[in-house]
Amino acid sequence: MNTKETWIDETLNSLDGIRRAKADPDLFRKIQPGIALPQNKSTSFKQITYWSVAAGLALLVTLNVMVTLNYQKTTNRSSKVPEALASDYLSYLGPIKL
Repeated sequence: MNTKETWIDETLNSLDGIRRAKADPDLFRKIQPGIALPQNKSTSFKQITYWSVAAGLALLVTLNVMVTLNYQKTTNRSSKVPEALASDYLSYLGPIKL
């Protein structure tokens, strides 16, 4: 066996005989007070929060509609520009015959 195969075998065999770690029996009792939520703390949102979220969404929708409408107008307008440029700048090619 070469050194690479030996190293692979040693690595695979290093997990043989491994056992599950055991926790302290009082560990859960010590952790439980730290994760308990206080009873007097309210987790509900205030009404101002709901109105702020609603206003933000309304603003977002309004801006999206405005941008979409503006994009459609500029697309229609810009589609005529290349034809006008071609007729203006390439009009001198008309009299040339090959």
